[in-house]
Amino acid sequence: MKRSAIAAALSSAVLLQGCTNPSGASMGLFSATAPVLAVLADDLFTGTAVGYADRTGTIDIKSTVTPDLRCVGSFRYTGSSTGVAQVKCNDGAEASLNFNSLSLLSGYGVGKSTRGPASFTYGLTPEEASQYLGLPKGKKIQKTEGSTRLVDA
Repeated sequence: MKRSAIAAALSSAVLLQGCTNPSGASMGLFSATAPVLAVLADDLFTGTAVGYADRTGTIDIKSTVTPDLRCVGSFRYTGSSTGVAQVKCNDGAEASLNFNSLSLLSGYGVGKSTRGPASFTYGLTPEEASQYLGLPKGKKIQKTEGSTRLVDA
């Protein structure tokens, strides 16, 4: 009995450690956490999304241009791999987006905000995210040690 409990605990630990992807997204027993990249108008935002077993979650992002500008919100799945997200920023801007999952730990969404077009990705590296984000014309995402920002292409 004791031996099977130890084996089950070790198996669970190995499985949980294996539930990560190259972006750093990870899955636990009751939640999953993924890095978020978002573009609202011409501003890049970075942060985190946390999803729960009930198919809802939270989003917390901040501007890479104006660090005091922060947006928080929520999301929920409405289909097997689709959902809706709402965020509100501390400057009064709001965004409504629809999203599609690409895997258990990644996906992308598009919509509109009071600032203009909006898009986001979760659980993708900056390189992967670039193909789904509505980047401003002539810009690309650059990830350096400790920061991610928009730079001239």
